[in-house]
Amino acid sequence: MGNERAVVFLSLIMNVFFLLSSFGLAITSVAPQCSKPTGGSNMHLRDEYIAKSTFEDGASVSFSCAPGYTSAGGSPQITCSAGAWSALQLKCERRNCGAIPEVNKGDIEYKDGTEFGDTAVVTCRSGYMLVGQAVLRCEVQGWTGRVPTCDEVKCVTPAEIVNGKFSPKKDFYGYREVVQYSCDKDLELRGSRDLFCSENGKFSSDAPTCVRVECKDPVIINGFWESGSRPPHKYKATVTFKCKPEYTMIGKPTVTCDIDSKWSPGLPKCTKNENALVGDGNALVGGLTGALVTVPILLIQNYWM
Repeated sequence: MGNERAVVFLSLIMNVFFLLSSFGLAITSVAPQCSKPTGGSNMHLRDEYIAKSTFEDGASVSFSCAPGYTSAGGSPQITCSAGAWSALQLKCERRNCGAIPEVNKGDIEYKDGTEFGDTAVVTCRSGYMLVGQAVLRCEVQGWTGRVPTCDEVKCVTPAEIVNGKFSPKKDFYGYREVVQYSCDKDLELRGSRDLFCSENGKFSSDAPTCVRVECKDPVIINGFWESGSRPPHKYKATVTFKCKPEYTMIGKPTVTCDIDSKWSPGLPKCTKNENALVGDGNALVGGLTGALVTVPILLIQNYWM
């Protein structure tokens, strides 16, 4: 009895499917969807797929290389199948900007290479100065900025000075070219006499000044002039001192009149000798001076009988 019911039920089910198919209807199962896929660190999903969070079974999406990277082969497309994405075959590698055009009178150093993110440094040879940006970087569109140039170093005319002059006089001076300053009569030059055109297009130092140099007549207590200059004492004049007898000199005996109108390295001093034996018969004993005297001593010997 039970088997007969099962046969009837199965027959009924088959009839239902037959009727549905007759009306163009079909019963199908719903396949699982796929979530938004992710690619490698150097690639991303194309813009038209970014807004979607899920994808139907059988849907396909494409990836593209990230900025600064280019395709090295492999299909950029993957397909959703039974809730899983097919393997992504796309390979992306760093963009290569290639070599920078040669810089006349300059050299190019590539720190790491010529690929995306790498840098190159341009330097100029001696006698030439860089015009433009020294460091270039490989970016998405190639090397950033314009390639610099190396122009010949030139210095403009240096500054004039009061009570002095320089030569030769020109509108421009080439690399390492020298100008020489001089002062009018009775004046001395403070600063560098010779200036040269340096690699940065400027002279090696500021222009000097012309000053009048005259040192005061030097005097030291308990000392005297021994040799050298007499007033007026001009620049680089020298004077040598000597101390009186019984005095010792502290400092250098010879001084020179410097550009600032002062004696260099400074006037010496004469200090009294504390332990000297002087010619009048007096001597210093324990810091006190007294007369040297002779004291006869009488020895008396007693004899006991």
